[in-house]
Amino acid sequence: MRRHEDPVLVAVAPSGVLLCMGVIYGPAGAYLPELFATRLRYSGAGFSYNLGGVLGGAAAPLAVTALAENCRPAVGGWFMSATALLSLACVLALPETKERDLELVRPGPGPEGEAAPAR
Repeated sequence: MRRHEDPVLVAVAPSGVLLCMGVIYGPAGAYLPELFATRLRYSGAGFSYNLGGVLGGAAAPLAVTALAENCRPAVGGWFMSATALLSLACVLALPETKERDLELVRPGPGPEGEAAPAR
């Protein structure tokens, strides 16, 4: 029996991939909305999530394919590694939101009838 016909391997491989996706998308779904004030939370999280999906899900594979065709195939792997390191650096640079006020920007006039300043 060839390796790709092994039913155990066919079941275990997608399970491992889905486990990795859950480890990534679980915390991202909780943390991403925390980066935005309450008034902008849904729009900001949705825009960020979808922009990341377009850039990571469309542009990166096209770039890797072009690099693999025009250079050595290993260059595509180096590109993906560099992208992963850049992503890690960006995540580490994100602010801690534990003590952050949910109403960072209050819409409308303040208590004295003037626009409330942003905190």
